[in-house]
Amino acid sequence: MFMNLKLSMKGNIQVKKNKFFIFVLFFVISVVNLYAENISFSGGYTRVTMQNDISMVELSGGAKVSTPTITIDADTITLSGEGYTNVRCSGNVILNDTSRGLSVKTVNLYYNRTDETVISDGWIEIEDTQNEAKLSGGWFEFNKESSSMTLQMHASIEKNTDSGLLSCKADSVNYNSDKQTLELKGNAAVTWGDSTYNASFIKVNIETKEISLQGSISGEING
Repeated sequence: MFMNLKLSMKGNIQVKKNKFFIFVLFFVISVVNLYAENISFSGGYTRVTMQNDISMVELSGGAKVSTPTITIDADTITLSGEGYTNVRCSGNVILNDTSRGLSVKTVNLYYNRTDETVISDGWIEIEDTQNEAKLSGGWFEFNKESSSMTLQMHASIEKNTDSGLLSCKADSVNYNSDKQTLELKGNAAVTWGDSTYNASFIKVNIETKEISLQGSISGEING
């Protein structure tokens, strides 16, 4: 028996859905692991600046930072701070993680090795070939202390599943790895197979497979 249900209302609604999967954490793990391994770096032009016994290394003209499994290429890469705490990449930034099948493209990337904060203040695209997933947005941040990551400005997640293509879009998307929750704020939309959900705010609890919608709600559920 098949069911076709159309929704249009204002308020709150909760929907159960199986096999929800989130893959964004693999990207953050890739960046963190980059600085947990031995690193080599190179560039067509390299400049080292010393101040108060702290050096800054600037790479350009084919700048590259690599480990046995991860490589980062960019127009320029700068390592600064005590122990090279700050790593800044700009211009045609490409990160490849062969161990996880990840490919990342962005215009700017900042990583703080002390608090393990990752920020991209430009358009970013992530492709996870192992899990058949894609993520994109105009701004990205990972905060280790709160175990959360945020995408803003046309944030989008797409994932192939056994139930069909899962597509999530919103003005802002936040994922908390400890609580296993995904929050979509502003023009939030989720499409999964033949079912669609639209609301001002959508929250997904990955462990309980629960989808909550708030605000102006509309959708169509087929099953």
